[in-house]
Amino acid sequence: MSQQKVVVKRIVSPDGKVIAESKSIVSTSGNSEDKAIQNVSVNISSSNSSSSSSSSSSSSSSASSSSSSYSV
Repeated sequence: MSQQKVVVKRIVSPDGKVIAESKSIVSTSGNSEDKAIQNVSVNISSSNSSSSSSSSSSSSSSASSSSSSYSV
């Protein structure tokens, strides 16, 4: 049986604007491969600019891999 967990955290300014948000998603497979996948993304914004970063990793009992990207 596969499972998925999503966690979202936000930093909110006193006037109610979202300054930063992170989101983490972890999925596990329910088959005999014992594989886990995690995706993490972070968004930061201000009145003048915004930036985002994301990372993805996968692991199993036989191999693992990961990748990430960043943009402004």
